[in-house]
Amino acid sequence: MIKYYKADDKEQLLYKETWFDEKRKVAVVHYGKVGFKGKVEEIPIETNMANDDFVLNFCKECESQGYAQIDEDHHHWVVVQFPLKSDLGNKRDLWLKDKVQEYLKDHLGWNGVGDVDGFDMGQKKLNIFCRVVDSEKAVSSIKTCLKEYRLDLNQARIATKKVGELYYTLKFSHKKVADFEL
Repeated sequence: MIKYYKADDKEQLLYKETWFDEKRKVAVVHYGKVGFKGKVEEIPIETNMANDDFVLNFCKECESQGYAQIDEDHHHWVVVQFPLKSDLGNKRDLWLKDKVQEYLKDHLGWNGVGDVDGFDMGQKKLNIFCRVVDSEKAVSSIKTCLKEYRLDLNQARIATKKVGELYYTLKFSHKKVADFEL
């Protein structure tokens, strides 16, 4: 997947991305405003070599329209944390881990915000990590996703940090929390 971004005249971040669907033999182009479900175009492509040409032209077109790729240093990390029932979690906690990752991956991707990058479990906590381009839109999008799919929003804590920073800053918790730690 190749992703490009640019700010419009209202300073809103726009995205444009493409990937090849091998099974259906189409190049998918997805574009819109970060934080909102974008539009999709599908272009039939028969071979990987033709897709390589398409990608090259896609990149040139994006750059000519003022889009650029955002380097790693300008991304943010968002962690969604849930308390576990035991040190390593029970069956319900494992289900929550899988479902939250599945729905967040889909939701963040189709809204141009970012992607799920993994998880860890232990010390009675489940942490799901997301790499995003806009932390405020990501927090809002994550809250919407958890609420829409009934994935324990009231138990979730959401914290953010810029790539390279050491500590997360708590941005959402239904219950008052003095400190946030992984």
